[in-house]
Amino acid sequence: MENIKRNYYGSLSSLVYDQSKPPGTSIDGDIQFYTEELIQRDGIVLEAGVGNGRMAIPLLRKGFEVFGLDNSQEMLDLYKANLVKYNMKSNMLLGDLKDFKTDEKFDSIIMPNGSFCLINRDNIIDVLNNFKAHLNENGKMYLDLIFPTSFKAGTIHEFDFQLDNSEIINVKNKSISIDWITQKTYTELEYWYKNKSEIQPFSLWWYGVEEFTNILKELEFKNINHIINYNNLKILNLKTLTFIFEK
Repeated sequence: MENIKRNYYGSLSSLVYDQSKPPGTSIDGDIQFYTEELIQRDGIVLEAGVGNGRMAIPLLRKGFEVFGLDNSQEMLDLYKANLVKYNMKSNMLLGDLKDFKTDEKFDSIIMPNGSFCLINRDNIIDVLNNFKAHLNENGKMYLDLIFPTSFKAGTIHEFDFQLDNSEIINVKNKSISIDWITQKTYTELEYWYKNKSEIQPFSLWWYGVEEFTNILKELEFKNINHIINYNNLKILNLKTLTFIFEK
């Protein structure tokens, strides 16, 4: 069994993600929210953790210029294939969020659907500073934070995922532990397909509102605001907190 490095999408996990969340799949209204926010702005949008283009491709089809960044070559390969499928073009880069480099400067940086919570807490200052270095003056950043509201350590959820070709990938989702002191959950996902298997170790960190606001203030970001659940009043519980702030 192939053991993928933590919080990395390998070949099987990327395939399941792509076919369960193809481009245009909105999660709790996030695509609509980001479209409405970004349409008020000019310039290039960097999507950090672009994945398969779930959000980037709808933005491209609306006329936005999107630059995709991801640390998974498997995900970028899917993004390339989806760009061809939808007849779209986008620059992209394989790189780690804390030390990627490009000469491009961005007017907006987005990281939707809790991807920021996959970053090791020890690295977030480097990541935020690197984002800041790639923003134009008065550039704006949008980061979604999520919370372990439904996480229950020790639970196992197993299911068969049917691919477009009707073949089956067996997925076992094991909620291993939750640490209230370090604010981290740990999950392992196992994928089985034909003679191939993959283990995906998955850690998520969460942050309090005041805690994260203070982190941003210490890094001298300004005009810091947050929005609950993409302003979707139909969602009664706190699922997503979007921080919006400027360089």
